[in-house]
Amino acid sequence: MRLAFDGSSVEFPPAYSTKVEKYWAKINHEGRFFNGPVLSASSIPNENEDSAVHMQLTDYAHYLYAAQDDVNEFDCRAVFSAAVVLTCDNYILLGQMSSHTSAPSQIQCPGGGIELDSDGQLDAKLCCQREVIEELGPDFGEKLERYRPLCMKSGGDLSTVGIFYALRLDMTAEQAQYSFSHNRAALCAAGERPEFDCLHAVKFERRVVAEFVQTNREQVVDYLAPIFLSGWPDVFEATASP
Repeated sequence: MRLAFDGSSVEFPPAYSTKVEKYWAKINHEGRFFNGPVLSASSIPNENEDSAVHMQLTDYAHYLYAAQDDVNEFDCRAVFSAAVVLTCDNYILLGQMSSHTSAPSQIQCPGGGIELDSDGQLDAKLCCQREVIEELGPDFGEKLERYRPLCMKSGGDLSTVGIFYALRLDMTAEQAQYSFSHNRAALCAAGERPEFDCLHAVKFERRVVAEFVQTNREQVVDYLAPIFLSGWPDVFEATASP
């Protein structure tokens, strides 16, 4: 998947900007969030089209306002990358968002927004690897066995654009849980606020994953069911041992 950014920004009429600013002031009165840059898709290629996802610059305040705007006046199609993480004993690892985040208790794949690197370049895979290490811990970068492209999704509850990779670890689920907990404790001791409260290990069997998604349907992010249920053959192929 190719990404393209020409340096342009999303432009809003003054009335809409005022709405965004008022909403930001309301939800961020305790200073929990940082209004950083967000890359939003301005155009997305069709499935069989050899083209790029073109992006424009907006910010987190716009993203949060658009997420709750039922009118969808100006969608923020934030572009992110995420990893379907599989352990060597065949468990999928899913993180549950902490209470201080904008999506408390939400269960999702490790990942985050696409960002420009120091050279102004875009690399979804590197962004995904960085997010996995930041959210789960450095061991998850060192124990990486294989990384493969998986799929792209667009639309859903938040109109986001997700670029997904299949990541296989040389770690068991038990080892992954221990490493995550150890890293989370270290972050908390250093005064930092981890993105994930806990890490779920779900047996990589279609029936088990379907039951987990159904049981936690109020908390799982919107892309989990399409990826793990409708897209099961693709996930199975991407994560299969060489």
